[in-house]
Amino acid sequence: MIIAELPPDEELRLIDLASYDIIDSPGESDFDELVELAAQICNSPISLITLLDKNQQWFKAKKGLAEKSTCKDAAFCTHTILQDEVMEVEDATKDERFFDNPFVTGDLNVRFYAGAPIVSPSGFKLGTICVIDNHPRKLLPAQERALKILSNQVTKLLELRKKNLLIRQRAAEMIALKSKTISRVILAQEVNKKQIAHSLHEDLAQSLASGLMFLQLAANNTIKDSPHWKTAQQQLNTVLTGIRNLSYAITPPAINFIPAEELVKEFVERVANTFPFGIRIKIVGPKTAYTGDKAIIAIRIIEQWLKVLSGKNGVLKVVITLQTGMPFEILIEDDGPLLSFNEMSKEVFESMLFDIAQSYEGTVEHTFSAVAKNAIKISFPVAALAVA
Repeated sequence: MIIAELPPDEELRLIDLASYDIIDSPGESDFDELVELAAQICNSPISLITLLDKNQQWFKAKKGLAEKSTCKDAAFCTHTILQDEVMEVEDATKDERFFDNPFVTGDLNVRFYAGAPIVSPSGFKLGTICVIDNHPRKLLPAQERALKILSNQVTKLLELRKKNLLIRQRAAEMIALKSKTISRVILAQEVNKKQIAHSLHEDLAQSLASGLMFLQLAANNTIKDSPHWKTAQQQLNTVLTGIRNLSYAITPPAINFIPAEELVKEFVERVANTFPFGIRIKIVGPKTAYTGDKAIIAIRIIEQWLKVLSGKNGVLKVVITLQTGMPFEILIEDDGPLLSFNEMSKEVFESMLFDIAQSYEGTVEHTFSAVAKNAIKISFPVAALAVA
């Protein structure tokens, strides 16, 4: 057996091959169909798309062979990539390179081999598409031409696969960048909201409450029947109620002994009648130590998805389930028209829901509900919601 020499540009060839990120990748029907076609055209029991890595011959697609890879030294294809045209071995037992090759003398019993090099756009030969038989024979000119055409198709598939991989990577990078940017904006907004809410709770509301108390004292001790005092009382009460409602809308009161789920439940019950469908909320699990600002996360997410659902026709009821265990989960189900996986993905990504969840290390899963029709589940790891 003669072991093929390494191509003069072997190091660069391996770098080019690695750029496709294809070695040990799962099977793909497009490549499988090409080896099926090669076997039919060449009337061969075995056909392969091989890629030659540093130490192995790995099969991206195969027909008639069980192995996923073989030793590179014994591979016929290492000789094929040293030339530009189809390499054909009519009878391996009579070829000095292969007569004692383990693929010839062993159970595989190779006699005939024909392979066309797979050439990348950069000019490197990455592997072959080849056919193998147990009987000596020779390809017809049309079959040899077909094998070269199929090798060109393999190159095109590899390029398309690489482009799709780059697109997915770029999309993931853009989503990550978008999420980080929005996370910073959201966190900055939360700081501002807390400052405003603190001023409303602790300064304005307390001042008004104090003024109201003095008016009540004055009314009790002097001219309690004066209509002006009563008007002032009503106005102060109205302002006080409005400020408290405004401060609650900005952030729930951060009362340490009120669990987050109770704050979320109160919020949902407050806004339920402002939506064109019925809303029911369920709390599942034990009471938690998550309070105040932890409830903001759930409220923001629920608010975003309810806004999305309010723009849809056919939604009559929405069920919100808050799972307080580990992890902390929010499940929102609706009975609107059934959406496909892609439609649900589009809705999630186009709303702010995905970005809010990501900013707190949460994950969004869209599924289909037996109770309603559509459902999304947002899960948060324990560390992301840990009590500060």
